[in-house]
Amino acid sequence: MFLVVGEAVVDLIARRGTWVFDACAGGSPLNVAVALARLGQPTRYAGVVGDDLFGELIRAHLSGNGIGLGHLSDGAAATSVAFARVAEDGSARYDFRFGWDLDTSALSLDGVACLHVGSLGCAVAPGRSAVLALVERAVDAGIPVSYDPNVRPALVGTRDEAVAWVERFVALADVVKASADDLAWLYPGQDEHTVLRRWLSLGRTRLAVSTRGAAGAVAVHAGGTTSAAAPPVTVVDTVGAGDTFTAALLARLVAEGALKPGADPGAVKLGADPGAVKLAADPGAVASRALTDACAAAALVCTVTGADPPTAAMVAEALDEGRGRASG
Repeated sequence: MFLVVGEAVVDLIARRGTWVFDACAGGSPLNVAVALARLGQPTRYAGVVGDDLFGELIRAHLSGNGIGLGHLSDGAAATSVAFARVAEDGSARYDFRFGWDLDTSALSLDGVACLHVGSLGCAVAPGRSAVLALVERAVDAGIPVSYDPNVRPALVGTRDEAVAWVERFVALADVVKASADDLAWLYPGQDEHTVLRRWLSLGRTRLAVSTRGAAGAVAVHAGGTTSAAAPPVTVVDTVGAGDTFTAALLARLVAEGALKPGADPGAVKLGADPGAVKLAADPGAVASRALTDACAAAALVCTVTGADPPTAAMVAEALDEGRGRASG
């Protein structure tokens, strides 16, 4: 069972060339939870919304994707909103009306095989401290942790403050995924491979991934470096692509037997280093399969409006078509 903790946001996405907005449920952690559920992974989600119309939209979205509402608080003054305008290349620019305060002290970790956190839930006070405390509880319980900083510069304070909080979470996470844009903002002028290797040196992290949009993704792990290409698609918008990537990456690691609770530090093992869980004799091959799945899933979500992640069957079909084109 995955537990995903973080913000729920209603995305108001402008139609190209207009000021007409379509409302979609979103927020990076919520998107990851929905994507995991659509990929067939049992998933719980914990967040906070308002007792308002947009909160109703979030609740309906979760329920419609088979995710229970037992850990969704309606204690916010108002449900958070992100306005997005889409450029001609499909990229999105955001403006937020956001608040984040979630009490995680009573949140149970029973039955949780992996905890995923990230984005504004790990960056905005006062809620970020509660999320950090939950992550520390998971680490103490031997539960693998996944983290995606998904940086929103307008809301995370100064760069130095943002880096300090990001690295606190990285040091506790087994799997970390960030975009190339995240890395460029957090560590200006530094090569992404240097940053990913630094993250591996901070603590528990065994797999650090950078996504590059149409250029695919790269991962650094104990066995070295692995990359994967992104399938060519006609982009409608990129909303939710990174979150879908994260979900598909985690789903593949589960399928590979690489993401399991363990008593020893580092619940994801890439290579033959000591620990309770071994990934494979060939960590590069497993990382390659995980990146390939994730790139395919992210490409599919780019072909539709908003964060509308694919099912496992859709990803499998896309991968089969890709292999067919390669062999032809």
